[in-house]
Amino acid sequence: MMENVDMVRIFQRSLSHRSVRYTSYIGDGDSKTFSSITASNPYGEYITVSKIECVGHVQKRMGTHLRKLKQMTSKLSDTKSIGGKGRLTDLITTYYRNAIRQNKTCLSDMRKAVCAVYSHIRSSD
Repeated sequence: MMENVDMVRIFQRSLSHRSVRYTSYIGDGDSKTFSSITASNPYGEYITVSKIECVGHVQKRMGTHLRKLKQMTSKLSDTKSIGGKGRLTDLITTYYRNAIRQNKTCLSDMRKAVCAVYSHIRSSD
């Protein structure tokens, strides 16, 4: 909660203290800070703050979800676990990160590349 209050304060004081407007916020998807900043409307209704997702945070969330899946899943068809070096968890997070980074300028291409990760992993069963 303290992070939210502090970040809102930074945005609200940016004009008076630094003579700048922060129009972008870099954060992770789990953060409530961005919603607190936009709710405070630091620069009035005509200037909005946009959120930029950090690829590292996105990849970390994907890895977290995969590790939870690993705990709930037993063995694969080759009798090995879903996780471990060179297994599904590592491969998917790496492919996912690469798909995002290589297509950062075009959202539709990024979407296709991320969906292709699933197809690629599925086809190599």
